[in-house]
Amino acid sequence: MSLAAVLVGAIFASTATATADPGPATTPAAAALPAGTTIEPPIDCGPTAAHPNPVIVLPGGDGNTTDTDAQWATMLGALRGAGNCTLLFQGGIVNGKRWAGDIPAEAHQLAEFVAKVRQATGAEQVDIVAHSAGTVVTNDYLKVLGGAPAVHHAVFITPESRGCDGAGLLAPFGIKNPPITPVQLLTALPFLASVLGSLSPDMAVATEMAPTSDVYQAIFDGNVTQPGVRYSVIATRNDQLATPAVTCSLIDEPGVTNAVYEDLFPGADPVDHSLIRSSTQTAGWVLDQLQS
Repeated sequence: MSLAAVLVGAIFASTATATADPGPATTPAAAALPAGTTIEPPIDCGPTAAHPNPVIVLPGGDGNTTDTDAQWATMLGALRGAGNCTLLFQGGIVNGKRWAGDIPAEAHQLAEFVAKVRQATGAEQVDIVAHSAGTVVTNDYLKVLGGAPAVHHAVFITPESRGCDGAGLLAPFGIKNPPITPVQLLTALPFLASVLGSLSPDMAVATEMAPTSDVYQAIFDGNVTQPGVRYSVIATRNDQLATPAVTCSLIDEPGVTNAVYEDLFPGADPVDHSLIRSSTQTAGWVLDQLQS
């Protein structure tokens, strides 16, 4: 599930109260966010002449760490089968959930792991394959922390980018076609982010992805892409979480390879925001991007 999933239900559940009584002019400080823990694989492979860049795979936030092996077996098998040194990294782990901590702290965790991989393997650069929430952490690492020189290619699967409205995230709460989207609501009532962030760590994490947050603005104000890094993005028209589907995921900047799953594979079994990462077609597309 997206980092914002917790937020949207709480926003719509509390809108009447919040708008009727916005509270004091100074809202409570957001709950202090933990960095979370990491699960790091052994660095037991290295670059080759054919594949000089180790591939670091970052899962999204869907499911728990106990689900990771099943979710990523297809992708990892394809990458390793093609000869890539492939390492799956999980960060920001809180109560078994990936990327449930502070986003900037998670980006530091990624930076530390990239440094370990480069030191252990002797590789000058790595490639990153990231899904959903993992792409947000990757963008923070590349842009805010200046990690771009260490990365050759960033391949993003259903990322959350600009233009997301949060409306698709309301389905788990039984809300369809809302008259106002979560993003519109937070923009109109910015104090809600601080109020909700003070209620629980889960909501505080979600509010970091609100367009009014400092974290979001540091990543998405100006160009997202960084000089020297290749970017490839794949989206799906069946995305129920990163909405509007396709628009929310694509990065409309020069040099980015943007693709839509249904256009590439019209006869394939349907996928959604999560299932796309387990598709053999997606794995093949990722390999093509890394080898191009």
